Amino acid sequence: MVAAVLVFLTAGNAALAQGEGDRFVQDSLNSLRTLRSVECDIRLETFVDGREYAARGHYAEQVLPQAARDTFLRSVYRLDINFSMGSPTANAAGPNQLTLVCHASEDGAVYLIEQYTSIEGVKLFSTVDLKRLESRLRTAKGDVFLSHAHASEVRNLGGLAGKMRQISQFYKFSLPIQEDLPVPVRDNFQGEETVPTLKLTGTLQSVHHQNLLARFGGLNEREHYPAEFPSDIEIWIGQLDDFPYKIRYLRRTSENSHQKTLLFQETYFNVVLNKQPIPSVRFARLTIPEDVFRVSDETDQVIRALGL
Repeated sequence: MVAAVLVFLTAGNAALAQGEGDRFVQDSLNSLRTLRSVECDIRLETFVDGREYAARGHYAEQVLPQAARDTFLRSVYRLDINFSMGSPTANAAGPNQLTLVCHASEDGAVYLIEQYTSIEGVKLFSTVDLKRLESRLRTAKGDVFLSHAHASEVRNLGGLAGKMRQISQFYKFSLPIQEDLPVPVRDNFQGEETVPTLKLTGTLQSVHHQNLLARFGGLNEREHYPAEFPSDIEIWIGQLDDFPYKIRYLRRTSENSHQKTLLFQETYFNVVLNKQPIPSVRFARLTIPEDVFRVSDETDQVIRALGL
């Protein structure tokens, strides 16, 4: 646990040199690597042109037996969310839903992501072959940023440990400040409780800056960053369990700008760790509805989007 070494930290520490807080992110990563299962509620918020698009649902993750501690193909997981499109007619054709399952067969021959969405009555089904993707990742030159806007299907590849490994690779952090994070109360989304956390602020490492900037389309004619370029990040890590309860991706206008715009944030709450076992049926392959509008294999598109 990291709380014992933080009694000296105050709000003034937030401006300390980048890199001095990296060890706290690494502590969280090491803790996530030891977990066998995670279940929690989740709140996702995306901000586009000043408008907020929110989703709420449930996340479950189970590490595979004998899985290596630090591999992309280490766990299965499932995300079920409901969301609004923000238009007056958004719910006319039924709720907007997304179900994403990372599935692995018992013999290891099949390892894929299946994603089903129903948006204003239009139903879509897609797959990503993770064995093909993992093969490309192993031969890639340098680190690959999986949270690229056009590869959201693999944002959680490797589970939460994979997400935190990405964060530790791409961002450098100043020392944290202690902060009580408000989260919704179980079974009562109208109320809140607080979790004692360490808030860390990070910026994109210079070694990754130009490559990732080019991947997002480069600077515009005013020398500003692309609209979805995640130049900065904020994380709230639990003081008692090292769990990342909230993650925010932000964008600066330019490298020398101090103003930041919120791009995307995810909050985990009602977190249950190492509840064994989660029924395997939760991670079974999805059934394709008969009235689905389109079924597609997105593997090649994801590989291209990631520059592989």
